[in-house]
Amino acid sequence: MNKEVFLSLNDANYLFGKKKLISKISISIHQKDKIALVGKNGVGKTTLLDILSKKREIDSGELWFNPKIKIGYLSQRIDVFSDLNLIDYLLSKSNENELFTKNNILRLIKELKLEGNKKVNLLSGGQKRKLDLAYLLLKKPDLLLLDEPTNHLDIESILWLSEFLNGEFKGSFIVISHDRNFLKNVTNKVFWMDRGSIKISSKGFLNFDTWKSDLIEQERRELKNKKQILEDEMAWLSRGIKARRKRNIKRKENVSFLKTSYEKESKEFLKSISKIRIPFESANIENGPNILINFINASKDFLNEGKKINILKNFNYKLMRGEKIGVMGRNGSGKSTFLNLASNKIEVDKGSIKIKKKVEFSFFDQSGEQFDDKKTIKKNLIPGGGDYISIGERKIHICGYIKNFLFDPKDVERITSSLSGGERNRMLLAKILASPKEVLILDEPTNDLDVETIDLLIEFINLHEGSALISSHDIDFLKKTCEKFFIFDGLGSIQITKNPNLNLSKEKIDLKENLIIKKEKPINTQKLISRILKKIETKETYIYDLSKKLEKFGNVVHNDPIYTDLVNNLIKAQNELEMLEKEWIEIEENAINER
Repeated sequence: MNKEVFLSLNDANYLFGKKKLISKISISIHQKDKIALVGKNGVGKTTLLDILSKKREIDSGELWFNPKIKIGYLSQRIDVFSDLNLIDYLLSKSNENELFTKNNILRLIKELKLEGNKKVNLLSGGQKRKLDLAYLLLKKPDLLLLDEPTNHLDIESILWLSEFLNGEFKGSFIVISHDRNFLKNVTNKVFWMDRGSIKISSKGFLNFDTWKSDLIEQERRELKNKKQILEDEMAWLSRGIKARRKRNIKRKENVSFLKTSYEKESKEFLKSISKIRIPFESANIENGPNILINFINASKDFLNEGKKINILKNFNYKLMRGEKIGVMGRNGSGKSTFLNLASNKIEVDKGSIKIKKKVEFSFFDQSGEQFDDKKTIKKNLIPGGGDYISIGERKIHICGYIKNFLFDPKDVERITSSLSGGERNRMLLAKILASPKEVLILDEPTNDLDVETIDLLIEFINLHEGSALISSHDIDFLKKTCEKFFIFDGLGSIQITKNPNLNLSKEKIDLKENLIIKKEKPINTQKLISRILKKIETKETYIYDLSKKLEKFGNVVHNDPIYTDLVNNLIKAQNELEMLEKEWIEIEENAINER
């Protein structure tokens, strides 16, 4: 029996600036499709949802909607503000939809464990996320477009959402998420965005890693075969056959086209499978006592609409050097407040928190306070000015450094407000990892990151010699980075345990799985690749500097000998860069062939 088509996108193209984010994509969404939309940060996942929700228009192609269905879109950003309480806020939307009745509202907010009388402006980030969900689900859409729906949600709410999507909800959805367990539990199909196109798996995210590896290996084999054909044709050319000259000229043109095509495809393929490279530097750890933070009968309350909420009640704990602790609990239970207390941003009401002298903190949070959205990436990462960022005791040119985090060197001049959620968090990682301090304070660090970047963050935390306090709803992430857990009950008590015993996945989580990313190539090949990539970064930096110097000439008549020298040096450097990239491709190919 054929399932009803909800929408279809045919031969669609979309340009973002000069970059082609979507290239001749054709997809259909059918009734009961539960789709995971995955891909690296910046490939266009959110842009695709914007197109499907009519927020953006494609440049060419066709987008068809079934006129009988209603579409609901949950975006990444939380932008709900109101002085009304939660129930009155939702009732105020009743003119938009007849389903916004008080009974429906009360039922849904009870399931989401929201306080109906609490003012919207006093809700935590996670509570506002649940309010966004309530607003969306009250409309009873047939097709849900969900962009990182688990961001800011507590573990209990993620479990509720999983059960809702698997049970009560009878429509279809397409979801972007970094949460592996969530995707495994709720999806039956995968759209993998890669280099402007979409590959489709009908088996759901549970088998995604195996399916993706098979596709990558298939593409490797195809490139290898293409290279062999190219080498055979090049050998034919070198023999200098003169007979049937016209046919040979045509064949020579075909060889040239094949060579250009192969080099472009190889380069794009290698970029697509490349991962963030973290230039790991140990924290500046001072000698002395191993106790970094000492909580002594610490208590903290805050007032919410005249009601006293306990965050801590006579809490005692000594955080030792090297300890990595997961901070867990419901939204509004005080996790972020606890991190602020631990880092001396706010003070306790009773008791004390003693922090070892000269201990420094690295912060990762969702507030955005660390960046000025009106400034460029370069000015945010190097606020003191200049072109070089300090990495421990070394200095690295900003263009080469941001390339480690999968940014194009030209992105240094991008305004921060133009970054996607994932790009913004990668930039924050770049800032933190340039100079990691002895204590890492990480508040929902996995939000908006792709799974490859999360894997590298796991590796970094495990290699970090200092301590870490990590608040996250991602159980898989916490179990791979923390050996102890603080579980907040929202009443002032904290359970300290080595086993949180939270059964949120259909699969058993292996605590030892992927603790450190395995090296896929022999160490000698790794060294060769590192050397060539360093040369490429140096050459790109040189080209960037030359380009900036040329910009200063503007519309001046270009007969200045200095200008001529700069142009010649630029052309030479670009040719050298092309040769280095070919060398890089050849080394990677040899490594592939040795497998």
